[in-house]
Amino acid sequence: MTVTPARPKYVGGAVLRREDPRLLLGRGRYVADIALPGTVSLAVLRSPVPHARITRIDTSAALAAEGVVAVLTFDDIRAEVTPLPCIDVYPDSRPALQTVLADGVVRYVGEPVAALVATDDYLAEDALALIEVDYQELPAVADLERAVAPDAPLLYPEFGGNVVNTVHQDVGDPDAAFATAEHVYQETFTVHRYAPVPMETRGVVADVDPLTDRLVLYTSTQFPHLVRQFLSGVLSVPESGIRVVAPDVGGGFGGKCEFYPEEVLAPLLTRRLRRPVKWIEDRREHLVAASHAREQRHRVRAAVAGDGTVTALDVESWTNNGAAFCTLATTPASISSAMTRGPYRIPHYRARAHTVVSNKTPLAVYRGAGHPQAALVMERMMDIIAADLGVDRVELRLRNMLGPAELPSDRGTDIVLAGHVVYDTGDYPESLRRAADLIGYGDLEAERRAALDRGRRLGVGFCCFVEETAIGPYESAVVRVDGAGKVTVLTGSSPHGQGHVTTFSQLVADELDIDIADVTVLHGDTDVVTEGVGTFASRSGAIGGAAARRAAEAVKHKALAIAGHLLEIDPADLEWHDGAARALGSPDTSMSLGQIATAATPWNPPLPNGMDWNLTATHQHQVPGIAFSNATHAAKVEVDPETGQVRVLDYVVVHDCGTVINPMIVEGQVHGGVAQGLGGTFFEELVYDEQARPKTRTLHDYLMPTVSDMPWIRTSHMESPTPLNPYGIKGAGEGGASGSPGALVNALADALGVTLCSDGPWTPERVLELLPENP
Repeated sequence: MTVTPARPKYVGGAVLRREDPRLLLGRGRYVADIALPGTVSLAVLRSPVPHARITRIDTSAALAAEGVVAVLTFDDIRAEVTPLPCIDVYPDSRPALQTVLADGVVRYVGEPVAALVATDDYLAEDALALIEVDYQELPAVADLERAVAPDAPLLYPEFGGNVVNTVHQDVGDPDAAFATAEHVYQETFTVHRYAPVPMETRGVVADVDPLTDRLVLYTSTQFPHLVRQFLSGVLSVPESGIRVVAPDVGGGFGGKCEFYPEEVLAPLLTRRLRRPVKWIEDRREHLVAASHAREQRHRVRAAVAGDGTVTALDVESWTNNGAAFCTLATTPASISSAMTRGPYRIPHYRARAHTVVSNKTPLAVYRGAGHPQAALVMERMMDIIAADLGVDRVELRLRNMLGPAELPSDRGTDIVLAGHVVYDTGDYPESLRRAADLIGYGDLEAERRAALDRGRRLGVGFCCFVEETAIGPYESAVVRVDGAGKVTVLTGSSPHGQGHVTTFSQLVADELDIDIADVTVLHGDTDVVTEGVGTFASRSGAIGGAAARRAAEAVKHKALAIAGHLLEIDPADLEWHDGAARALGSPDTSMSLGQIATAATPWNPPLPNGMDWNLTATHQHQVPGIAFSNATHAAKVEVDPETGQVRVLDYVVVHDCGTVINPMIVEGQVHGGVAQGLGGTFFEELVYDEQARPKTRTLHDYLMPTVSDMPWIRTSHMESPTPLNPYGIKGAGEGGASGSPGALVNALADALGVTLCSDGPWTPERVLELLPENP
């Protein structure tokens, strides 16, 4: 008898990313690389003013210019399009929906006013200057506080105000808790505006298939299937008449989790011209026309007992949503209001989260989508309370934290599109203890003294949070086996750098007990993968990966049934091992996956008992609730009081995303998120003047971190599998970004011995202003 040793499992191992060799060799194919014969170039005329009524548009000179083949204004398309969709509006929201081109009024600098197509990029850009537009300027508003004032300029007069949505969260009896509290703390926190700024800007190529007359749209997006659905609705074209392809996508981070005007303009024009239309966003356009993120103001009151127990929290927040609803407009306010309490009990809670319109570029989701703001607010409050009461910061957090025996915990709040908040699993206190130990918290005072001897100020900051991941409603997967025993996985998840091909291959290879090299993963084409949702909200591994593995499991059971028929053995007497069905007690009696696939075709005798032809299975994985990951970030920073320069000396993340598929990929996700949080805390800022005119127009003005600014990040994995997923997987894509601002701001405040109520950006000039010797 031949005994085959067990194949090592891939799940849980640091499998090298299978995507990388092709990309590193320059073989990626992004939207900008797509060159179809006869392609013409789309350029968009954007408003130069923040708020105005359009009194005249004259396109005649542009139409007569060299190379120009078409010009569109809203009047040219009014009968063909509906406003752009927003999928997270509440029933009582005032839907400030954007039109594809400005319908008589512009509300932000960068809003599309007209679209022009010419034979090349340069002629198109030159011709834009020939379009004459007369603007009757209207009062504009940029600041949140000003936008909600009774006499503020109104973006939509029909609404009677600039607050377009309010999220209500009510738990327990906060008023009673405040009435009996020994201490009440109140602070107002501001979170500034910055942006995802992926390496690849947005881009689209639209064409019409000459054989089927179907629209084909190549777009740099996080959700091709939803783009197909949205485009169908806006153009009143059946989904069956649209094919959407997301080729290689060079980063998204939420900024490409939106449906933009250009994804309508290019299809409109390609249908009229019967030739391909291409648009690639330049960086100037990106900074005023792609979605912005983060900007919020939070007024917080905390009721605290004498021992530091936080009994109640009352939060009123305002999100500066910009001029219109994006596809996901209310989500940042909803998540931050639902998740402010983080891992702490705080039995009484009230939140009112207002979404406010202003004359800034529309704001939407960005990696974490409300979690970074919530964590910053809560973790600053914990440090402020600890300092006032003279209680150690770690100890105060531990006194208030939910323990593993208290989970699951119904938090009494809700998140738009995701549902009710019930923390499933985790050990939040252990996460904090590990982080404190790894950052050397016990040696902090000695390190402070040593830093002072060098003329530096040293501080440590913590940020503990719980984050919503793995949301539904579903994700799809198809697993097919060919006669060579090779496996193809079709997934509705659409990656933009996360490593889907690797992690999904690990899951399927383990389920079928085959070599990972025998698995091919396809994605991003709605004709190849007919159903799907997309990649956002840390959902792909837990939802898309689970769908793929469940489909592989169904293939395996189907293979055992077919093998039992062909071997004339009861399937119950077969086991699956090393990619083959083997007879129990007689492993040499077997059929490989390829042999079974070859037999399961219509070319062979009929299979009994209604067995399906072809070794293929489809699974749509739905989830009963939200899976919650958690983490503790700990940062150690050093400040030079002469220059205001902040240097991050050490950074620790203790992260729990349930069952870890690939620790190397999780660490990569954490590192990338920390980099974005660090960028927002110390460098990045989208600046507007008082008249809502953007001052940040290029990367000369918008400073981003480089590798020299990044600390060495140490990641420790904890695993608290969720019962909401058959494999215990939670999400890992956003945890790095969710915790880094809070940890870094707390560390800076600790180093300087000041109370900070803003997330920054803490540039050297602003740090110097905080020092008493530099008033």
